[in-house]
Amino acid sequence: MSRLVSILILLSIALFFVLGTAESTTQAAESGGPKLDGKALFTTHACNMCHSAAAAGIEAKTKAEKLKGPDLSGYETKHSFAEIAAFAKGEQERDGKKHKKPFKGSDEELQAIIDWLGSLEAQK
Repeated sequence: MSRLVSILILLSIALFFVLGTAESTTQAAESGGPKLDGKALFTTHACNMCHSAAAAGIEAKTKAEKLKGPDLSGYETKHSFAEIAAFAKGEQERDGKKHKKPFKGSDEELQAIIDWLGSLEAQK
């Protein structure tokens, strides 16, 4: 009998955790999902190979000056997200040049990176 009680208690605890996780996942989805970390995505997508974000202490990894892109700290633009995305993905030229390494992530990830870079302006 005590074995049955132990199993029931364990099942109750497991059910509690499963339902709690499902509820928090549903709440995250309803609120637009979890917020993406622009700084982590900047390095995950290797933007820091060519670009720095000096205000966040991130330096470009490339040593070749020819390959370095601009510091993107506080990146401000007069262009729409669609124009920035098209350039970053290598679909559109800017000043007669295409982006050297097309961005392969999602639009949501690119938006998170741009938002994070824009937030660095106050830290300059």
